[in-house]
Amino acid sequence: MKFLLLFLFTLLGSAEARYWLEDIEHRGSAPYYPDKLYPVFRNVKDFGAVGDGVADDTAAINAAISEGVRCIPGVCKGSTISPATVYIPAGTYLISNSLIDLYYTQIIGDPTNRPVIKASASFSKQSFGLIDGNPYLSTGSLAWNSTNVFFRQIRNLVLDTTALPPDFPAVGIHWPSSQATAITNCVFQLSTVPGNQHTGLLIEEGSGGLLNDLYFFGGGNATVLGNQQFTARNLWFSNADVAIWMTWDWGWTFKSTVFKNCRVGIKMDDSSFGVGSITMLDSWFENVDVAIATTRNSSQSISSAASLAMENVKFQNVNSVLMGPEGTDLARSAIAPIDSAVFLMGHYANMEGTFDATALYPLPFTRSQNLLDRNIYYERSKPQYEQVPGSSFISAKANGAYGDASHDDTQALNALLQYTAEKGLIAYLDAGYYMVSDTVYIPPNARIVGEALASIIMGTGPNFGDLSKPRPVVQVGRPGDVGQIEWSDTIVSTRGSTAGAILIQYNLFAPGAPSGMWDIHTRIGGFAGTYLQAPDCHAIKGTNTVNPRCLAAYMSFHVTVFAGGLFTENCWFWVADHDLEDQKYQRVSIFAGRGVLVEAQRGRIWLSASGSEHHVLYQYQLANTRDVYIGHAQTEQAYFQPMPVAQYPFPLVPALNDPNFQQDCENDPDPGCNMGWGMRILNSSNVAVYGAGLYSFFTNYNDTCASNKSPGFCQARSLSIQGLNPGTRFLGLTTVGTRIMVHRDGMDLAPASDNNSTFADTLALYVS
Repeated sequence: MKFLLLFLFTLLGSAEARYWLEDIEHRGSAPYYPDKLYPVFRNVKDFGAVGDGVADDTAAINAAISEGVRCIPGVCKGSTISPATVYIPAGTYLISNSLIDLYYTQIIGDPTNRPVIKASASFSKQSFGLIDGNPYLSTGSLAWNSTNVFFRQIRNLVLDTTALPPDFPAVGIHWPSSQATAITNCVFQLSTVPGNQHTGLLIEEGSGGLLNDLYFFGGGNATVLGNQQFTARNLWFSNADVAIWMTWDWGWTFKSTVFKNCRVGIKMDDSSFGVGSITMLDSWFENVDVAIATTRNSSQSISSAASLAMENVKFQNVNSVLMGPEGTDLARSAIAPIDSAVFLMGHYANMEGTFDATALYPLPFTRSQNLLDRNIYYERSKPQYEQVPGSSFISAKANGAYGDASHDDTQALNALLQYTAEKGLIAYLDAGYYMVSDTVYIPPNARIVGEALASIIMGTGPNFGDLSKPRPVVQVGRPGDVGQIEWSDTIVSTRGSTAGAILIQYNLFAPGAPSGMWDIHTRIGGFAGTYLQAPDCHAIKGTNTVNPRCLAAYMSFHVTVFAGGLFTENCWFWVADHDLEDQKYQRVSIFAGRGVLVEAQRGRIWLSASGSEHHVLYQYQLANTRDVYIGHAQTEQAYFQPMPVAQYPFPLVPALNDPNFQQDCENDPDPGCNMGWGMRILNSSNVAVYGAGLYSFFTNYNDTCASNKSPGFCQARSLSIQGLNPGTRFLGLTTVGTRIMVHRDGMDLAPASDNNSTFADTLALYVS
């Protein structure tokens, strides 16, 4: 009897348990919002949503999203001062019109029982998506410039369009978005009637981004995708007519994607050569008529449009692997179960030159076992702590931190992180600006979660101001530390002149399961509270004069020689090129020396869905490291370069293997030589890059050089590979505005003019 009572008590307790995000007290704030009572967190049930599948919850959910004076379509072009997390508990929420996802909003459902957003049978034909992430205005333009839509997420929802007629042009989520955005752990229930017009996900513009753990059931075109670049990981398609209709891209990486019982897996748009490159790895097609339909034929050797690279992609009961425009299977005889081979269609380059192929390309090396998990590249989604009670989350603001953009929170944060790591608890950084005058130390075994992508650790003051004495704002482990951390949904930044700030220094070594960083962004200047906005650091045009107050960082992210075993996903390391608060997108000139530097001698580093932009010397540099996975990576050069040139204003530091532009460009008359590298690899082994977009759009803010019809280029070279780099390869390399796509030990390889695809230039494969 005692056992039975205990069992019933446990059962009832678990039934009443709520997801921790619903259970904790919410103290998040927006320091630069005029009303100090502005609620960052809002639960749709508090706004009248019922969630019983009968009541119309459209108005209630939209009220929760729009509470306060927020950045709304047609009025605001962008802002960071009114962030919001909109929480949707379990239930079925009937809607008759679009839920309008406002700028800087996180829509999060209960991951323990995903809520259903269900279109009613009377859903408005004037609506565009059950969730519309960027509505069209009456002018025909999007509410927000798609390439400036940052810092947003949708998680843990079921989008259901099955109550709508099959011929209704239903859309689950409309998502023209860019960097630091993600749709995660969502299910799309679509019509399965033959000839239906239902679409789960529509993206027609932008510069993303991450899509992961998405499940599509049915659909005429289950997804319609067009974007500069994206990383899509762990997507599942079942019973779709066309799983993916790729309308255009420059580069797109699909990893761990599964297609079952579909007529077509991936259809490249046949109305134009708009698709630049698709890279696919660790994926599976089963019971599919046509796996991939391409617009490219085997004799198309001049253009590199519609490039395709596949590695470790399996096919079972597939009628046509790669259907060409003439109706023939271009890959049936070439696909074979060879572990160390890539199937490519398009241009490839090596030290011998540039070639065109539609064939299986044997690689001279295999994948590094140190990067694999069960024969595929290791991956891990952001932990949401579904089984952890709210009592295990320890609030920063409830334990001495202010987060008010004014008080010094250094000691409070350090005490919180040490305590929670020792006790096995989770540090919860309530939304706010945590000003720190010295380094915040994250010890081994720490677990940290931010709120609303608005938990900002901001370094300021003289400790970070000395260019000759760089100091980390956040330090993960000290040299010699061993252990694991989990860190998500946090921004690290600086205020004012902080030329010596290393925003994140990572020293921790994880010998077993890797540590993880998810949605950890460095954001330097260009938003409220940085003192590095348009009035402070206006764009430098036609002069080499640098405002010393705008020297904002020494480096964004340093994975040191001591580190090893780190998985990162959807991390964006951004130096502002424009003011996020300015309604005209005014340009700014802000100087940060280095982007991402990886020197981990023991390797095992994964950079999934990452971007690094507008640093002076380089965006990515891998030096004397090994076993590094990258995919997809995106870069942009500093818009003001080459005025001033790349070696200014940050002095060369040989100990960091800085590029020596003065020496390298001494005999090169091209002014585009003296500009920061997109990616630089030095003496590093087993570097596997699956999708890289290295973009140069400007010469001192003039963008005419970026057009593929321009007689000149913005930059001479963007990718440098030097020294011994065994096992290094790029699948899906894209450049924009760059004269030479690959520079290898002083030699120019792969001229962009030989590899033009769309607006961009493309190599399906480069082997070092």
